Amino acid sequence: MEKQQLVFKEFDIVKKFENSNATVSELRTGVFAPIEKISSTSKTYTQFIENQKKRYIETSWGKTVIKGNILTQTHRDLLDCLFAGAKEIKELDGGAIAIYFSTSDILKSYSGTTSRNTKWLKDKLDEIQTTAIEFRTTDGEDFYSFNIISSFAYSTKHKSFGIVITPEYRKYFEDQLTVNYTKELPKLLKVKSALLRAVIRFFWTHAQASTMSIDNLLQTIGFPMESIRTKQTAIKEIRDSAELLKDYGITYEPKTKLIYRKASFDNSITFMSTPNKTKELPGISVE
Repeated sequence: MEKQQLVFKEFDIVKKFENSNATVSELRTGVFAPIEKISSTSKTYTQFIENQKKRYIETSWGKTVIKGNILTQTHRDLLDCLFAGAKEIKELDGGAIAIYFSTSDILKSYSGTTSRNTKWLKDKLDEIQTTAIEFRTTDGEDFYSFNIISSFAYSTKHKSFGIVITPEYRKYFEDQLTVNYTKELPKLLKVKSALLRAVIRFFWTHAQASTMSIDNLLQTIGFPMESIRTKQTAIKEIRDSAELLKDYGITYEPKTKLIYRKASFDNSITFMSTPNKTKELPGISVE
């Protein structure tokens, strides 16, 4: 199996985690499916099992393999809440990253209401922990293989729960361009549709403007193509949500096309790269 040598630079990785929600490449290669949860009777899940619990997605920005579990927008929402609501982020020996948080604060941020459903939160963190991801850039020059979380537990020292980010994910995170929409997160989490949240996240990875056909967009965000009817339903949901999407900088145009203009709505979205490694990715035009 292909291995990547972990080399950590003299770079403030803690600051990058503190000022980021996710890597741009994660949100552009379908790592987190645009659904709330996967049905065990669905075609997508059946194929996942037939492929020995592996899901393959290829987009213009890279190829991903998701192994062990199918991650969804629910997992992405929780990771966003964890990164945004961290009480402390620190670097550990060996390159891992510890993120300390209050379970009640994270659950409230996620749901908008007070909740003590810590078992559900632990179950979702366990699903993230037991999911392995492979990412290869389109040109094949860069390859990463990682689990996002290595462990999570209660820390008596910090009097809070904590997750440990693996050195492998930390290296991937360090190398990649990241996006910070923390100030926009409460607004994003008000969107009830997992499909629309994935669409918004995708367009928010663009620094300026972007145009993409809905067909290509569904493939890029990893939408489960169960059938022609399922696809048509997704297209209809996007079309019927045109007014909502405007509030997030996205305009629906005739012939099933979406246009994103970052400057068209009041926002605080920023990007961060590692010096001498990544450049901010421009907008795209895919008809």
